Amino acid sequence: MFILGFHFPADMGNTIADEKVVEKLGDVDTSGVKEVKLYMESREGQKEEISYTNKNTFMFKALVHYATSAETDYMIYTNRYQIAEISKRLDSSDDETMALCKKFDSMAQFRIKAA
Repeated sequence: MFILGFHFPADMGNTIADEKVVEKLGDVDTSGVKEVKLYMESREGQKEEISYTNKNTFMFKALVHYATSAETDYMIYTNRYQIAEISKRLDSSDDETMALCKKFDSMAQFRIKAA
């Protein structure tokens, strides 16, 4: 099982606890990152630039990990879906994060950059 690019052994099954994913993100250094920029383009061609700065969220750490470790700046739908689903549970009190989760559930294309 792969979540956010992290491998989890098959004996853990298909349901990985959120805490195990958070544990894998423990080594991600976000100290030098002030902002994650997302460039969204809908299927209809509408474009939007999103600045995300909530450093105390799972979402921020997961996005920094993605931006610094992925081979491309285009976000793969599976990774967006996984980040959003975990964030909905762990960052549910943060309105900005929930709004971003809703955008991640769409079919829009996203590019990402950590700055």
